[in-house]
Amino acid sequence: MDVTTTSTRIGKFEARFFHLGIEEEFGRVKGHFGPINSVAFHPDGKSYSSGGEDGYVRIHYFDPQYFEFEFEA
Repeated sequence: MDVTTTSTRIGKFEARFFHLGIEEEFGRVKGHFGPINSVAFHPDGKSYSSGGEDGYVRIHYFDPQYFEFEFEA
């Protein structure tokens, strides 16, 4: 209960993205006031939604740079 009332800073909790094969982090998205409980990706792969204990569902759209990024293994 206290997790969502301990800070007024926006985006204290982040969604972190990892490469499945080499287990390296390649992105973070801030926005929730509490822990994120669920994530769902749109079938076209251009956006995702996250739901957290703060009671909000946030819809995130990936920037064009996300699709141009090449991960060096």
